[in-house]
Amino acid sequence: MQTDKTKNLEKIQSAFSKLDKNTKRVLKAGTILALVVLAAGTLLLLLNHTAFNYDPYIEYVSNSVIKASFTILAEVIIGSLLLDFVFCNKG
Repeated sequence: MQTDKTKNLEKIQSAFSKLDKNTKRVLKAGTILALVVLAAGTLLLLLNHTAFNYDPYIEYVSNSVIKASFTILAEVIIGSLLLDFVFCNKG
């Protein structure tokens, strides 16, 4: 069972290594952007629970920012892989 997981991970790694360099740049930049947005939302959530007086509006905004970070990451991954598939000729 463990070897099946290892083989699957190796397949994924080899597929990502074949991507165009511009696609890799977009993936890297989008991942960094999503992590920054996630960190900002998490920081806002933690500050609302600890440093600020609890405000339900800030709670709602911070939860929305955290959810948006996952949406950004999904859009970047899907979009960059789709663009790589459509515009990059592999042979």
